[in-house]
Amino acid sequence: MGSGYEVQVPSRDEAIALLWHQHYSGLVRLAVGLTGDVGAAEEIVQDAFAALIRRWGSIRDPSATHAYLLRVVINGARGRWRRRWRGQDSAHESVIEVDVDARLDVLAAMARLPYGKRACLLLRFYADLSQAQVAEILGVSVGTVKSQTAKGLRELAAVLDDSRIETR
Repeated sequence: MGSGYEVQVPSRDEAIALLWHQHYSGLVRLAVGLTGDVGAAEEIVQDAFAALIRRWGSIRDPSATHAYLLRVVINGARGRWRRRWRGQDSAHESVIEVDVDARLDVLAAMARLPYGKRACLLLRFYADLSQAQVAEILGVSVGTVKSQTAKGLRELAAVLDDSRIETR
């Protein structure tokens, strides 16, 4: 016997539009933090959504789509970082202007960190993910996340000369 209620399952386009609305700006901010380049960040996130559209039929757990997008953005930023490091990316290194605002000081300091430390810090404290989630997304051990996070915080504290940064 039916309850009289029908569950409306959104179409692929509706589901992706909702994901875009909910997560696009946060994913771009994360990618900016990883790449230091707004244009590159927007491109990486757009590519992540394009990949999601292509793989939509093979997604078994719709609740995992945000985690999938995070992984694709992290991998896209990592690939761009590696190409830049090897001199294969012709994009100019963006300059983060330091203002009196403490947030800009932190962003500028973050931009100086190596990719792994920056990714760990952004995913732990900006995306508010657990150490285990960060490890899974980055494809490293939890121990690596712990050490990269602690080292990154120490480096930030040294650059910012700020004792308020906790090294947890």
